[in-house]
Amino acid sequence: MITIAVRPTKRFGGAWEAYEAPGVQPAFTGPQTREYALSYARGRFGARAGEIHLYDSIGAAIEETIMMDDRPRR
Repeated sequence: MITIAVRPTKRFGGAWEAYEAPGVQPAFTGPQTREYALSYARGRFGARAGEIHLYDSIGAAIEETIMMDDRPRR
C-alpha cells in the first residue's frame, strides 16, 4: 500500500507538495495549490490501493486521511 502526503513546503514559499518518496515530491504553486497537489496525488494511484494524508495549512498535523481503493476509476 502506498501513502502520499499532501502538505505545505517551505522550499518554494507558499507551495504545496505531494510527497510520495524522496525525489518524488512535485511542488505546486499559484492559486489553489493545495487542490492541485491533492488532484495529483489522487491521479498517482491508478488501480492501486493506498491512502492520502492531507495536512493542515502549517503542515503540523494530518487534517484528513483519504482512502484509495484498488477499483478502477471512471
